[in-house]
Amino acid sequence: MTNAIQTIHVEPAAYPTPRWRLEAHDKVTVDREIDYVPVSDDESGHVLRRVDNPNLCERFSHDEFETLRREGRVSISRGFYLATKAKLQSPGDVSRITDLSNDQQIKVLWQKSICDGFLRMESEGAANRSDSSMAMAIANIMAKLLATQFANGRCGSADVAVKRPPSPRTLRRWLRRYEACGYNAMALVDAYHRCGDRHTTRLGADEKALMQEFAEKYASSRRPTKASLLRDLHGEIEKRNADRKKGGQRRLVKPSRKAFEHVIDALDPFHVEAGRTSPEAARKKFYIVRGGLDVIRPFERLEFDESKIPLQAILMDAGLWAQLSPEERAEIGRARYWLSVAVDAATRCCVAALLVEKLSASTAVATLEMAVNDKSAYAAAAGCSTPWDMCGTLETAAQDSGSQFLSHEYWAANTDLGSEVIFPPAGMPQMRARNERFFRSMNKGLFSRIDGQTFENVVIKGDYDSEARAVLDVAEIGRMIVRWIVDVYHNTPHAGLGGETPRNAWLRLSKTYRVMPPPDVDVSRHIFGVTIERKIGNEGVRVLGLRYQSLELQRLRRDARLKPVLVRINPADLGYVSVRTNEGWLTVPCQRPGFDGVSVTRWLEAERSLRRTNANMAKLSEPIVFQALQDIQEMSDAATKRAGIASPLLASADIDAFERSHFHSFEFARGPEGGPVVLDEHTLGDKVTDTADVHAFEEIGGSATGAPANDVGDDDFFVED
Repeated sequence: MTNAIQTIHVEPAAYPTPRWRLEAHDKVTVDREIDYVPVSDDESGHVLRRVDNPNLCERFSHDEFETLRREGRVSISRGFYLATKAKLQSPGDVSRITDLSNDQQIKVLWQKSICDGFLRMESEGAANRSDSSMAMAIANIMAKLLATQFANGRCGSADVAVKRPPSPRTLRRWLRRYEACGYNAMALVDAYHRCGDRHTTRLGADEKALMQEFAEKYASSRRPTKASLLRDLHGEIEKRNADRKKGGQRRLVKPSRKAFEHVIDALDPFHVEAGRTSPEAARKKFYIVRGGLDVIRPFERLEFDESKIPLQAILMDAGLWAQLSPEERAEIGRARYWLSVAVDAATRCCVAALLVEKLSASTAVATLEMAVNDKSAYAAAAGCSTPWDMCGTLETAAQDSGSQFLSHEYWAANTDLGSEVIFPPAGMPQMRARNERFFRSMNKGLFSRIDGQTFENVVIKGDYDSEARAVLDVAEIGRMIVRWIVDVYHNTPHAGLGGETPRNAWLRLSKTYRVMPPPDVDVSRHIFGVTIERKIGNEGVRVLGLRYQSLELQRLRRDARLKPVLVRINPADLGYVSVRTNEGWLTVPCQRPGFDGVSVTRWLEAERSLRRTNANMAKLSEPIVFQALQDIQEMSDAATKRAGIASPLLASADIDAFERSHFHSFEFARGPEGGPVVLDEHTLGDKVTDTADVHAFEEIGGSATGAPANDVGDDDFFVED
């Protein structure tokens, strides 16, 4: 097989190349084909070992690895080969909280909250695992959870669902499962936890020196018990005493159980937890226990918050309010725009900023998605001189108790990323001090400096219709916010960093403490994608007039039959969709080449253009459609740049509405004269590439020609409201 490195074309980097953190238990997959295990890394790059050929190691420079990541050719499964992960045995391959139903997500996240709450109390000495102590702890935790829910709403505004608290015995069972699997919330899913043999090979070692040596073995991935190590220690002492007797030396005294356990208990708790589970699990536990205020690593803790944008006051101060019509003033007066941000605690970098009209679970998830991904495109669109390239997988998310952050959608997305969700205690504003300072800096450094010249291209020139002016004003403010964050705030000395700038802190710390890479494109779509319902027909699933098909999808069709399945799309890339199966999310390609990187917005603009120029929208040949996509590219890119961080967030209802209003009767022409057949090698790529695959597809109910195969028609590809 060809070495993966031979197919990497590295462009010269204008800025320092990120150096990502890979851990020994991760699985790294290149081109969806070659699996590797990390061996080592240094200043020059990563050394990875082939899983299919353990004797072969390959070196990837940091530039090569980053090129693969940016091209979507590398995926990383965190802790895939971890022993604790092997204990999570399930009927299928469901591995993420977002793979579960909404009810299951809510239940598991509720169980996790109780476990985390008890672990905090236990670490503080406020509880132990006796029945009476656990009962009091459970009552305390439940009261806090209810108080959080009540504090979030207005009196009489909504009912609060109360779950029956667990018994001490049940909580002990949850804790055993949770701890045994490295504090992975999936251990709490019913029928998922099947722990294997906990009795592992015990290691031995010599009076105070021997005690210390054997105590250190407690911090081992073999997870020996204190009792077994004591037996091993006694055995080693007996063995040495036999030799000492021959030499006339003093016999070694066997330490008592209490004395030996005292030495073990004196070990560094983080070192013990990291050794017995994994460094990642140790970081999670100690964030659970102490709240994670002592941060030194980039993306160790991201702090999420939001602030209302005084749009009307900004326009009045800029002298533009008088130039707006009464209708425009009314529109702006009704709008309540919010800036939703995420700030990295270690470097003070702002790693996400979204302008939204109202706060919801969707905006919280969208802010999280923006935080983990590269934002250089936003910076380029705003005309920034420096990149907005801070990205990666976060370890902890800290935020207040707003309903958007308490939603199971936000919790599930964080859990699937492997991050912990923590809430600063009420009445402790210092826990949110970083974000408070960030908003104060923005109000003082940006909003107070805006004048009429800022908007002259938008309002005075009159380039846009009056109905759109209010929106464009918001978009212009969004671009100014991005420019201020990236070029001003990130490059201004920060008192909290001892006079260092946030960008320099990022460059320095990310080199010392490497950040975990962001999720790959498939995992990102699985976690953050917009969820819709579709039925699987003989041509796969239909989304916005496009067909998505694969052999695996047709195998799923036999089980799903006429029932709708869940489909997730990335609004920024229609090249693939994710389809929910019993084993998790299945990645399915679009049957029409050329849709990789095509956004929903661009596709809608192309459809509108086609509708204006083609009377018969029922069938259009590929050349016509792709020419429209090409023509619309520049216009769409310009619109995206104008919107920037103020771009509207698409929801499931929006996708369904677009389907009904724009693509209900839309179809590509098929066949030799109108375009490729549904299942030719150019269309399916590596999914269906030869005659045998086509025959296999037909055997499970598909049609290699696009003709109906005794199955449902087009109307079954979507669900009407």
